[in-house]
Amino acid sequence: MYPMRNILHCGLFTALLFCTSALGRLQAQWLETTIKLPPPASARDLLYNPIGNKVYTANVPETGGPAFRSVTIIDGATNAIITTLEVPEGPRDFCHNSAKDKVYVANYFADSITVIDGKTDQVVAIIPAGDGPRALCYNPQDNRVYCANEFSGDVTVIDGSADTVIATVQTGKTPRVICYNPLSNKVYCPNAGSKNLSVIDGATNQVIATVTTGNVPRGIVCNPTSNKVYCSNYGSDNVTVIDGTTDQVVATVTVGDGPTALFHNPLTNTVYCSNVGAPGPKTPAECPISVIDCATDQVIRTLIAGDEPTAFCYSTNNRKVYWLNEWSHSLSVVDAQTDSLLKVVSLGMSLVQPVDLCYNPVNERVYTANRITGDISVFRDSLLASGLEPNPGSPQGVRVYPNPVRDVLRLPAPAACEILSVTGALLRRESAAVQEMDLRDLPAGFYFLRTPEGVTPFVKE
Repeated sequence: MYPMRNILHCGLFTALLFCTSALGRLQAQWLETTIKLPPPASARDLLYNPIGNKVYTANVPETGGPAFRSVTIIDGATNAIITTLEVPEGPRDFCHNSAKDKVYVANYFADSITVIDGKTDQVVAIIPAGDGPRALCYNPQDNRVYCANEFSGDVTVIDGSADTVIATVQTGKTPRVICYNPLSNKVYCPNAGSKNLSVIDGATNQVIATVTTGNVPRGIVCNPTSNKVYCSNYGSDNVTVIDGTTDQVVATVTVGDGPTALFHNPLTNTVYCSNVGAPGPKTPAECPISVIDCATDQVIRTLIAGDEPTAFCYSTNNRKVYWLNEWSHSLSVVDAQTDSLLKVVSLGMSLVQPVDLCYNPVNERVYTANRITGDISVFRDSLLASGLEPNPGSPQGVRVYPNPVRDVLRLPAPAACEILSVTGALLRRESAAVQEMDLRDLPAGFYFLRTPEGVTPFVKE
């Protein structure tokens, strides 16, 4: 992937991680296994599907030119490869349709989007896109998928039920990343070649604002805690901060050289910004990560990473932030509360080039996509302090029904429970044990039910 891809799915990941019960301080992390991908696959992007507890990897040959391309699907409980699907050239990015449990893959060289059924693991559609589909995000409120097309300068909008194109939205030049703001139902698309950012209304599919940014806007993340959007400007060494309600610039934050990937830490309401200088193997051996306080929009500290820090992920389960050091061939682990470096885990003695990572909260695993070695490294934390381990055979908490639900959600047995949003916000709490909940006043969308037995994703129609 590229650094910002991880951010495109932050709403879903953050929601799951918020929902997971804190079972105790995690004491150890180790390389559990290495999953070798079928040749000539070389891992490029990763996605975690919380409904099926599956990991998806987009594979391309190391040379990067058009050739055989595939998506490998991995069982999150067993680390076994379920299947490998051939897709059109250039699979570059993923997003997950949580309402219909479908996975979308942008095919960069084929100008199309592949749709995979999350239950059957089969390709169910190939949808035309613009020229150079580069990045995807999902709008759960309207069940739509958005694809930023790098060369045609537009965004393809897809109906998540019919898997048909319903609009093509013109943006600026070279849109390469995209993200969704669930608080205002807007899509944000930085245009690297236009020094601006297009704001698309999720209901009307119209550009409602064009926001001036710095030079070469390259990363984007939504902060659902403060309803702000942060855009890193690679060419001007700063971050543009946008109010999610008014779409006005409220701050410009000076950071390090070549800001790229952004990540919101919900525990401390800060944004991490990786500064990589010139990308590639000749970046500095140590790259700084600027930590921005989202209350003041000022840099409050600088963390030292390895060579070209890229994708991030986070878990409230153990209050850790993980990021990849692409050309140091390592994984950094940081205490999310104190921003202190806990350890740097080497991915091997030779060149590995990890380019993406994702997190599995059910089995406490972190996966890295290793481009040069053509495999997936799997790290696992143990939950020893509480004497509990995740159940590797269960991808969910209690089995709720019906799912999707229209009116009343039912549990198999009475339990105290909470409903959380895709941003991790607590929406409802039943302290006394109940066996059913009336959800007719809950808007349609994707949610999580938390009980003492664990976390269950569900869909409200």
